[in-house]
Amino acid sequence: MKTAASFFLPFFILMTAAGCASQKVFLNDYKLNESSVEQVQELLESEGFDVQVISVQPPSSIDSSTLLSGSRAAFGPSVDSLVKALDELGYHNISTTIVQRGNHWYRGDNIGLYLFDADFTEKPGRDVQGEYTAEDCESMETLTLTREQEFIITFADSEPLAGNWAVESMPYIHLFSSTPRLNFYYQVEFERIKDFSWEVDIVRLHPLGNHVQIQDCVLVKGLRVN
Repeated sequence: MKTAASFFLPFFILMTAAGCASQKVFLNDYKLNESSVEQVQELLESEGFDVQVISVQPPSSIDSSTLLSGSRAAFGPSVDSLVKALDELGYHNISTTIVQRGNHWYRGDNIGLYLFDADFTEKPGRDVQGEYTAEDCESMETLTLTREQEFIITFADSEPLAGNWAVESMPYIHLFSSTPRLNFYYQVEFERIKDFSWEVDIVRLHPLGNHVQIQDCVLVKGLRVN
């Protein structure tokens, strides 16, 4: 016969595990050098945070090191110790911002961390990284350009293609792979759309050449900047 204690034990273990779940931090590497990303990520993880590195252009309202969350409760004692540790790394006077509108990752106690290196070296193609959706195209669905200079193209009715990408001379992007052998070229177009209360940066990739797999498939991604 099971005792009351044996019934409550699994519940206690479950609640204890839930209570020990790591707070998630989205570390934005957009204005960080690669060595800094590794250093900051190691620091965050040593402080007990669950770290996911993202690469997103900061909103126009953020131009210095900032912590963001959708809830003020997320900025607890653990974040205070994190700010002190970041200060020792040279990231001083980190401000905090509560995100109350729009779509963002910072739900619950999730935190966004934007850091800025004073000696940041801009990488070619930084503004074109991200996930694109095909416009008015039946065959191609998406194109993703990663910060590791890798790409993946998904299609509606065939296997995805993967390889590497490079910006050899703006405004042109080169997608290439040896297996299968491919060489795709796109021309980049930047546009900013403004309304009364917001602005969106649009990036379009126009295919060059007559490759059957990509012809007539314009790719687009957008990012709200305020």
